[in-house]
Amino acid sequence: MGEPTSIDTGGRAGRHRRFGLVLSGGGARGFAHAGCLRVLNRMGYFPSVIVGVSMGAVVAATYALNDRWYDDLMGMDVSGFPSLPDFSEPGPVRFLRNLRKAQKAAFGMYFGWGVGQPKMDWGRHLLRDLTHGARIEDGRVPVLVTATDLATGKRVVLGKGPAADLVYASSALAGILPPAMIDGRMLVDGGYCDLAPVDVARDAGVDVVIAVNASTSSRSDLPQNGFQAMVRGLEICQNEHAHLRFGQADLVLRPVLDPPVAVLDFSTRRRCSAAGVRAARRAATDLGQLLGSPGTPAQAATGR
Repeated sequence: MGEPTSIDTGGRAGRHRRFGLVLSGGGARGFAHAGCLRVLNRMGYFPSVIVGVSMGAVVAATYALNDRWYDDLMGMDVSGFPSLPDFSEPGPVRFLRNLRKAQKAAFGMYFGWGVGQPKMDWGRHLLRDLTHGARIEDGRVPVLVTATDLATGKRVVLGKGPAADLVYASSALAGILPPAMIDGRMLVDGGYCDLAPVDVARDAGVDVVIAVNASTSSRSDLPQNGFQAMVRGLEICQNEHAHLRFGQADLVLRPVLDPPVAVLDFSTRRRCSAAGVRAARRAATDLGQLLGSPGTPAQAATGR
């Protein structure tokens, strides 16, 4: 692992092993990353590099570029995020409401880029606000985000350019949001090809890689229709792929969300953050053994 190394934490100096933090996708569940990061900082642990995927990219870039990162993430306007139909909800009124959602989603996918296309400008503006319109390489900690190239199916690592543009590319869910065009490539959510790019963090020269797995959500209820069965099948594939990728990290923090949280249920952001807090606290002993002596916790870690 190497000897303990002094870490540049923007004045929050301490001595612990250099570690990279990998923040997975997971939609709304990704708010758990904010809780984990907040607790790590309060313990005196500051990452030397952060690699973000999808919602993990949103949290990573906001953390690096915004001194009020936690407050702004928790207070962000979620009214414009699209919602998908959920026919498990009881009652005829809810059924009709979800039927309209389904019709709108189908129309958006077949005659456009997805149900979220009308809100794309709103979403980009939100990302610019969170990251103060800054370039991603100008943050207090290096941030790399990943996206998926729709032409080649390959992972693309992005580390230079306007943070809002790169984060949008990393989180553009196919069929929900229009792809991003960057350097002639059509890019969508990075989670499609790699939910946990542990190798990207390790290649940055750190001693230890810690990953936060907010991408999976354990469920035991049975699907009630073909759409739910399709979604569950995709979740199973994603979970198995995630298990293999996260296994390459030195430590995985696993926020537990019970009851489960839907990918686009952004109203649960505080509950997801609390799950991240609990996951980091449970790992306190493992963190100490892996990273060594923490630094001096700073007020900035509270979200200021």
